[in-house]
Amino acid sequence: MHISAAKLLKESKMCNQIKNFEKKYMSKIWAIINSELFISDLRKIESYIQSNYNFLNDNWDEKNKLKVGVERLIRYYFYSNLGVVGVYPSPLSSDMAVELKDVILNIDAKTIDMVGNPGDDNAIHFGKNQITFDNVPFFSQVIQGISFPGVTFPPRLASFHNEKPCLTFFITINYFDDSTSFRLSHLSLCCVPHALIVKHEFENKIISNFKTYEYLGKVKAESLGTQFLPKPRIDASWIPFSLKQTGVNDSFLDRNLNHPILGNSKCVWKIIASKYAVLIYGGSARIDKGSIRERKDSEGNTWIGVQKKEGLG
Repeated sequence: MHISAAKLLKESKMCNQIKNFEKKYMSKIWAIINSELFISDLRKIESYIQSNYNFLNDNWDEKNKLKVGVERLIRYYFYSNLGVVGVYPSPLSSDMAVELKDVILNIDAKTIDMVGNPGDDNAIHFGKNQITFDNVPFFSQVIQGISFPGVTFPPRLASFHNEKPCLTFFITINYFDDSTSFRLSHLSLCCVPHALIVKHEFENKIISNFKTYEYLGKVKAESLGTQFLPKPRIDASWIPFSLKQTGVNDSFLDRNLNHPILGNSKCVWKIIASKYAVLIYGGSARIDKGSIRERKDSEGNTWIGVQKKEGLG
């Protein structure tokens, strides 16, 4: 498809503006969460959990005792310090989404237990509601002469709202909980690039892999047609293949049935909960923090898109 020179120029200017917005708000957010006041209040949450550890163990349904307090803390500081002019109306967004004078700011709070999930700290984990960019599909291949374009991960967060770019930041608080005691570890901040940045700076290749997958459930399948309902057994027309091209056949390409949403692909079936279901999209994904650490502003100056503070506990 031909794109006019005027449109390309407009997109380039907007891309440069977004680079500067991301740099600006990385600095502002880091100044808030790295401040003595924020850290002091975070340690108050730590102290409360430590003092009430057994009570929370007995009465809180999740092992993660930190998440709710951190979400409240972030909302308090951000509404108080960032000049919020409105609330972003769509539920397809991050945990916290607010309108500022120049951007729509999406903030996701992550809390990671370094006892159970230390490897999660090397990447950002997110769903489709938390990003604006398209990534190239994963696992595209030709299966017995049939082209499979791959598994996609379509964004659900709008790129712009009220002519303002939607920016996404992740604040992660790490802690240790060994089921007998609790203490904080460290915190970090990451800026996930906007769709235009991912397109022009990363060639739409920023996701490292999928964490989970999304399948067509019974209710949705019934609305689309009985042919999409989960199956108890393999159909003779399906072609077995290795989705990740590992050499182990773990998926089946349906040569007779088109993808219910994507028009350019055949259905892929995988066994889930003892039945075969249609694979729709990637469900959640990862970005390696190292890949987005070094960023550039509109003048080509380097700024850091991943910040970390050690020694909280």
